[in-house]
Amino acid sequence: MDSQVIDSLMVKHFFPSSNGMQMPYRLFSPIDKKKEKIPLVVFLHGRGDRGIDNSAQIYHEAGIIIGSNSLLTTKMQLKYPCYILVPQCSDKTKNEEWAKWVGNSPETPFKGLGDNGTYTMGQQPSESGEAALELIEQIIKDKNIDPDRVYIIGLSMGGFGTWEFTARKPHLFAGAVPMAGYSDPNQLEKIKHIPFWIFHGDIDKWNPVAGSRTMFKLLSESHSDVRYTEYKNTGHGESFKKAFNEAELIPWLFSKKRKTNLSREKL
Repeated sequence: MDSQVIDSLMVKHFFPSSNGMQMPYRLFSPIDKKKEKIPLVVFLHGRGDRGIDNSAQIYHEAGIIIGSNSLLTTKMQLKYPCYILVPQCSDKTKNEEWAKWVGNSPETPFKGLGDNGTYTMGQQPSESGEAALELIEQIIKDKNIDPDRVYIIGLSMGGFGTWEFTARKPHLFAGAVPMAGYSDPNQLEKIKHIPFWIFHGDIDKWNPVAGSRTMFKLLSESHSDVRYTEYKNTGHGESFKKAFNEAELIPWLFSKKRKTNLSREKL
């Protein structure tokens, strides 16, 4: 699909969050408005795409928007109708990320990130994380979205965010796909009911693969619905490309629904 067509379909918006942040975001809405409620797919970009410009950079690595597995095509929308939401994380300080961990501050943006790919989640979310979660809930209320089929995918910093958003709102998501991110193993009990498909490259120099291995082990031991794909001789960015080309990724994601006993929980 032509890049200009994609950009026109990913409509620009700004969300005035309750914490005062004006969050830029893109939203794809199905042209064929269906009577039945349909899924929402949330994509979280990486650290290099932070800002307030709301440009195409926030989805340029999202294989669900670009490339052969794009959900924007007529063919894919007929099979997997959905809304797609792409918020943009602020770069107002050096430490502003989707996630917020102990040690993360403007003066020490990366303090607290372990060599084992883990961190300890902060008590409060980052401003961008808080605004994005509020935005997701608002979109669910405003659009014809099935609250039992809200999915989240994130790469790199967005991988951090995928783990963290599911922990901060454990009853919100029906499926999650963290790619090459850090995680907090202490959040296991909150998220173990959520289906996860984890992706990482084994020679990632930016975010250690050990973190994803740890979460896969813990989720497996908890008898969770979890898959893990580790690419051999693959670094950071290349792992995203390979993950989005997985033929089973989209069918797997759209097959997931929130657990019946959890869907009654207040969002």
